[in-house]
Parts: sequence; C-alpha cells; structure tokens
Amino acid sequence: MAGYEGLAAAVEALRRGLPVLLHDDYSRENEVDYVIHASFVDADRVYEMRTLAGGLICYAMPLPAGRLIGLRYAYEILAEDPALAPIAGRRLSYGDKPAFSIWVNSVHVRTGIRDRDRALTIRMLDRLNELIVSGRVGEARRFFLEEFTAPGHVPVLLGRRLGERRGHTELSLHLAMLAGLRPSTVIVEMLGRGEALSVEEARRLAREKGYPFLEGSEVIGEVERLGEDLYCRYNLCQG
Repeated sequence: MAGYEGLAAAVEALRRGLPVLLHDDYSRENEVDYVIHASFVDADRVYEMRTLAGGLICYAMPLPAGRLIGLRYAYEILAEDPALAPIAGRRLSYGDKPAFSIWVNSVHVRTGIRDRDRALTIRMLDRLNELIVSGRVGEARRFFLEEFTAPGHVPVLLGRRLGERRGHTELSLHLAMLAGLRPSTVIVEMLGRGEALSVEEARRLAREKGYPFLEGSEVIGEVERLGEDLYCRYNLCQG
C-alpha cells in the first residue's frame, strides 16, 4: 500500500478488506474510529475491534435504506412514549442528533455478544443491505423480519447525507461509496485510558499496524468535488 495516510490509501484498504482509522474533525467529536466494510467482518475482526479499538461496535447503513424496511431512529421511537419522551433525542456537546436505530441479533446466534455471534449478525446485516441496494426491497423486508431479533448486541446506525451530518456514520458510508463498495460499514471508536485515543496515538498505531489514517475532511472534499448524491448510485435517492 502506498503510504499510510490519505484518501487513496484508505480506498485501497477498504477494497482489500482492511480497516481505516478515520478522524472526524477537531471541532466535532475529535475522535478516531476503526472503519471496515461490513462484507469483510469475521470473528477475528470483531476481536480486533474490541481489543485494539475498544469502543462500541456498530453497523452503519444509509437512512434511506433503513426507511425502506421500516427502521427509524431510536429517539423517534422513544419520543412516542410519554414517559420517555423527555430524554429522547437530547444532544450531546458535539451537537448532532444521534444516528442510533435499534439493536439486533441474528436469529442464528447463541448469546449475541461473542465475537462469532456479532460477526454473524453483521454479515446478515450486510446481506440485508445488499438486497435493499439491489432493489429487492420486498425480499429485504421479509429477510429482516425472519432473520433478526431485537433487542440484540449490534446497534444499527442510520447515516444521513454529508450535507446534513458529518459524523463517522456518514463519513464511513461515503468512504465506502467512494471506494466503489455499497454503503455498508462497521465502525468503532478508538479509546485510550479514560479518554478517546488521541489523533497522534491513532497515527502511530496506524503506522504500526499498516492501516491507513484518514481525515474526514478528505472524504467531504471529494464528495463535494463530485457534486452528486452518492446514495442515488444505490437506489437510495429518497428518504
């Protein structure tokens, strides 16, 4: 791989099934996430996510894809309960509405939390995503209702467009599309002792592991240069 930083290295890595360490922005969360395309996730990768990164292992898909199978944001669901509505959708200091939808397990797992279990759930979510973006929405809805149970151990994140939100959810999905891959990613925060892993430490770790380090601004800049809604390439213009 040519170099350990920049968009070209990150695109190449993602296509090869390798992770990218992605920094959002110093003025936002100022966190680095471990990002990998969901189609490449296995038990060994889940083990690395929880031991090397340490944050919450989340599956990301575009909001329009989620809407097609009936998914909503968790704060939308909670807001319908008068007892819980006061806490629904409160924003943290970085300012964005949360991207969380529901948490699921594959119906084929044992407990849901083990590395093999979470890897299986993620692969099933990626299969669901594949059905949606290929236009087989009816089949996707049946697959979702038959193959998953909730609550589970894998949180589903619904990504907006970059013009609406510029979190790791959106950055990772747009990075996947820039790589020519369907928008289906797994992200997990890189943590240190008591705090987020610093950008400097993340860069050091990237060099040590041979994983690319990428600034979110590079993803944003390339999407703006293209001047198009990348979701439309995947039958997701609406939503």
